[in-house]
Amino acid sequence: MRTSLVGACLLGVLSACKPGPEQPGPAPRPQVKVAPAARGPVELEVLVRGVFAPLPGKDVKLAALVAGRVSRVLVVEGDPIRAGQVLAELEAGPSLDELRQAEAGVGESEVALEAARARRLRTEELVRHGVAAQQDAEQDRSAEAAARASLERARATQETARRKVALGELRAPFDGVVLQVLVRQGEAVDGTGQPILEVAAADPVELRGTLNPEESARMTVGARAQVRSLPGGTSLAPGEVVAVAPAADPQSGNVGVRVRLPNPSGHFKLGAPGEAAITVGRESSAVTIPTQALLPGGEDGGARVATLDAGRVHLVEVQVRAEQGARAILEGGLDGGESVIVEGGYSLPEGTEVEQVR
Repeated sequence: MRTSLVGACLLGVLSACKPGPEQPGPAPRPQVKVAPAARGPVELEVLVRGVFAPLPGKDVKLAALVAGRVSRVLVVEGDPIRAGQVLAELEAGPSLDELRQAEAGVGESEVALEAARARRLRTEELVRHGVAAQQDAEQDRSAEAAARASLERARATQETARRKVALGELRAPFDGVVLQVLVRQGEAVDGTGQPILEVAAADPVELRGTLNPEESARMTVGARAQVRSLPGGTSLAPGEVVAVAPAADPQSGNVGVRVRLPNPSGHFKLGAPGEAAITVGRESSAVTIPTQALLPGGEDGGARVATLDAGRVHLVEVQVRAEQGARAILEGGLDGGESVIVEGGYSLPEGTEVEQVR
């Protein structure tokens, strides 16, 4: 009996020393990053997208105006060119033969004119001495006039032949770049204006895009712009609006806009896409927040933001006036100075306790 009691006591002691089940600790709070809602002056911008193009009149196709075979093409696509540089040549043999014949004709006409002049002078001298008749002098003067006219015709033929030889050389009309080589070396051209090369000036260039009529109405010639290439271009170049179309396109209903910008390095490629942020006004005081702070779910399909106050989340309905790059301009909802959650705030309910991290 005594042994049983001792065993029972020992069993009770051991049971009391055995650790119980662990109690769960408090759940970790969600971690968020915040940024301030800023109030201050803001430049209002309109974003236009389009493609880079040469200035008007600075994209031309060089054609052969004489028939023949292309003897040399001295450039390839993408080559830079200078004004007056020879880009291609046609076989000059037939044209040079015509020029030599024309030069020979000029020489013969000059000799004939000199002989007619000398004959007229001798006849006039004989008339003064009464040896020759006045009619002879008149005939010699007519012969001299005919010789002079013949010389003028020969010189005109010579000049035409020279121009024909010159037309066998295609020269760059301005500084720029070769866009296309349309006829290769050895191919024949018919002389009716068949294009051989296409060249364009690449500095400056224009970004040509379109806007809807409402946005284009805010646009003015001379407005400043910041231009970049797409997709994902980081290099910005200053530009200027040089033209806004006076009428909308009947097919799309959009209005054309041209933004001109320098391109000395050739960074902006002709025909490549780009975009321009065009300044259309300025607000002396407006609230802006990072666009990544905007959350869906506002009233009437609007937006809201999650603010952080005393470690808790507060959801605020906001009215977005415009999004410009990485920031959104608000018309209402925030006064400026609030801490808005930019990371980790998605789907957090009102009043959630969170931990702010850097």
